[in-house]
Amino acid sequence: MAVDKKKIAFITCVNDEAEYAECRFYLDRLHIPEGYHVDRIEIRGASSLASGYNAGMQSTDARYKVYLHQDVFMINVELINDLLAVFEKDEQIGLVGVIGSRNPKMWDATRITLWDSGRVFTNMAVLDLVSPTKDSLFMGVQVVDGLFLATQYDIPWREDLFDGWDFYDMSQCMEFRRKGYKIVIPRQKEIWCYHDDQYMKAADYYDHYRSFICEYAEMLGISDAEECTERTVYGENKRIVLEAKRLRGEIEKLITAGEKEGLREIFLEPGVKKQIFLREYESIVCIDWKEEQEGSEYRLWEEGMSARQLLAKWNDLKYMLKRLEYTEEIFYGGESRIEESYSKYAVIDVCSRYIVDKEKVLMKLGRYLTDQKSGI
Repeated sequence: MAVDKKKIAFITCVNDEAEYAECRFYLDRLHIPEGYHVDRIEIRGASSLASGYNAGMQSTDARYKVYLHQDVFMINVELINDLLAVFEKDEQIGLVGVIGSRNPKMWDATRITLWDSGRVFTNMAVLDLVSPTKDSLFMGVQVVDGLFLATQYDIPWREDLFDGWDFYDMSQCMEFRRKGYKIVIPRQKEIWCYHDDQYMKAADYYDHYRSFICEYAEMLGISDAEECTERTVYGENKRIVLEAKRLRGEIEKLITAGEKEGLREIFLEPGVKKQIFLREYESIVCIDWKEEQEGSEYRLWEEGMSARQLLAKWNDLKYMLKRLEYTEEIFYGGESRIEESYSKYAVIDVCSRYIVDKEKVLMKLGRYLTDQKSGI
């Protein structure tokens, strides 16, 4: 297949249609340079990210490819121009990410967060780490995170080794380095994207870690890969992931059964409140309790809702509030949708947990928040 040097493909594995619809909203806002074309490739039913990305890579003739998680929203409308400037500066640049690590021991999975470079908005924190100097478009790193991976050359993803959702990104960095290409972080005048991340869900993370260590031991300077992978911390972290999955399942059953008191009791237990993997459910419980106490005419948790329906409604509010934060254009009736469906208690709670520029969003909704019958 001949390569189209004027085409950019955005490739995403999709298993949540609502989330990807929000991802597409931001992709559709991007400014496309004159003479360039964009492909948006959606891979459904992939058995792993590596296999899905291979399918996407093989389906387009675009020279430039952006591999994007479905929960990543591109808030920099000049992303394509900024990305092309990096690639055009140095033909040896093979892969660009928004956050990564200069640390050659990034592979040490005894710690979860080892990123030391780049910028990104996330639900957990605003990551504003070491960035290129003002006179540089980019800086070299060892590896980058898979939330956003842009390439100008095609190298197969190692689906033979990584058949799940972990280490596919660091593996791809190593494959590019094997071919002599550079891995870089760009200078972001404004943060390029918001990652609507939740929590680590992968119980197989450490199995993939072992595959990564064994495959790239020589490049990583590891003399004894077997010793490196045998650490008790891995089993403990896997236990935590499985416990999170169990507790979320219990909470979802209580929601579907309408057991509000039982759900509130869970969040009174020591060690449960403020857990990252329960963050959205804690928000829902707090909103429902406040709406009940204040006799709000709006209720987030409507009678008969399943856990899936309730979470979808809560997510819809979060997405609309994030749009108010990140876009200045007409909001396609979003403000009225908020006014017609959500209480001020829901708005304020979600803002407090997920909005970085809270003042900006609350000012946009100021009249609505003060006009609701119960006041503010």
